[in-house]
Amino acid sequence: MHFAFRGGVEQDPADKQGLATLAMSLLTQGAGTYDAAAFQQELADHSIAMQFSAGRDELEGSVKSLREERQTAFDLLHQALTQPRFDQAELERARARQLTRLRFQLGDPDWQARYALLNRVFADHPYDQRSQGSTKTLAAITLDDLKNFAAQHLARDNLIIAVAGDISPDELKTALDQIFGDLPAQAKLAPIPDVVWPKDAISILIPRDGTQTSLLFAEPGPKRLDPDWYATEIANYVLGGGGFSSRLMQEVRDKNGLTYGIETGLAPMQHAAMIVGQAATDNPKTGKAWDITQTVWRDFFNKGATPDEINAAKDYLTGSMPLTMTSTDAIAAMLVEIQIERLGRDYLEKRDGFIRGVSADDVMRAIKAWFDPARLTLVMVGAPEGVTPAQTAEQVKE
Repeated sequence: MHFAFRGGVEQDPADKQGLATLAMSLLTQGAGTYDAAAFQQELADHSIAMQFSAGRDELEGSVKSLREERQTAFDLLHQALTQPRFDQAELERARARQLTRLRFQLGDPDWQARYALLNRVFADHPYDQRSQGSTKTLAAITLDDLKNFAAQHLARDNLIIAVAGDISPDELKTALDQIFGDLPAQAKLAPIPDVVWPKDAISILIPRDGTQTSLLFAEPGPKRLDPDWYATEIANYVLGGGGFSSRLMQEVRDKNGLTYGIETGLAPMQHAAMIVGQAATDNPKTGKAWDITQTVWRDFFNKGATPDEINAAKDYLTGSMPLTMTSTDAIAAMLVEIQIERLGRDYLEKRDGFIRGVSADDVMRAIKAWFDPARLTLVMVGAPEGVTPAQTAEQVKE
């Protein structure tokens, strides 16, 4: 069973960033009659896997058990969602664990690049908030904050559920009422506006000692229900999403040996969407790597994709889908995602047709709409040579 509650880390108060992540991590650390140790022992004794997490736009959870242990799993899940204990001692342990993850992030150049990029393109929007929080915001979170979070965010009207495995519809109906029926009827979520992307694309340098520079670059992309979605998926595969067959990989790595890898991908969200690329290169090679990346991007924007490239992308996109459905975990997770994106219950039946029906003209239109190299914002973390940034920023330190 996978499930999600609409409304994620962007709902955190600005002065208590990290609240959603902290609260979700505590749901398996004591609930109902069980303290943390007893709850974990029950999961272990009955071979039950239960997880919770907080992300942008959604809070997510899952439970997996053997059929004969499912009632125990459902009972424990019900208690975790409706009777979390939020004991002070467990709060302090969870806060310490989250601070450790935060410190690890601060030492990661890829995280530093991502934070700088999101801080630029999502400036003054809740999407620029940090899911792990900061040392200051984590210290401000209290037990009352956690209790209020659960009461306001875990509700029936923002709940999405998907189940895969050995259970009948009638059995599931009874189980769902038992697990989720005691949740509040309505969540209390803050309205989130759509992102207004900055008009100017700039380059930002975050100086960092070392031999390599991390590159992260992005521009606006289509949301999941945009009519150009499938054409943009195909275009992205050709440019940078197709591994060793993509143009960027062929030019930047294979022909010039400037990086071990370079890739692009689509990042749709509820209130924004991006096309994001990343690479890492030796400091002296940074200028050449970025010049070639821009040249490939510009040529793609001006000339489009060839028929062979489009057909190869269609073959991959249609053929790879079944490989993602090799377990009940994967199937349930996909069914939740389909509901989150409001793709319709017949999506899996129609998806191949949507992709196969994309024409060369559709791909070219998507390229012109979403792959303009002039709109790329670049963030570099390192000591790059051959690139002059428009701005310099400091690393985040807490």
